[in-house]
Amino acid sequence: MTTEPETLRLAPAQGTLRWTLGGRVLHGGDLIQVCCSGGWITGRFEVGSDVDAKPLFYFSIELGGGKVAQQFIEIPEGALVRRVDQIGS
Repeated sequence: MTTEPETLRLAPAQGTLRWTLGGRVLHGGDLIQVCCSGGWITGRFEVGSDVDAKPLFYFSIELGGGKVAQQFIEIPEGALVRRVDQIGS
């Protein structure tokens, strides 16, 4: 299950600047979907502890022979992103 899309923003939270969606802080390892030109891609959110660290989106690409390539891209501020609710959390 996913939530409604929100705009990724750097905002004051917990006494510092944090990356947020809809006013809620995103944490490293959170499952998210990023809106791309072809649709939504599922992956995980990561960001360093430095305030200037850019948020990253890690995702997997399926390869032939049952292999997987782990990739990542920088997520620009203002990107449309939505949380993926984990079952049983």
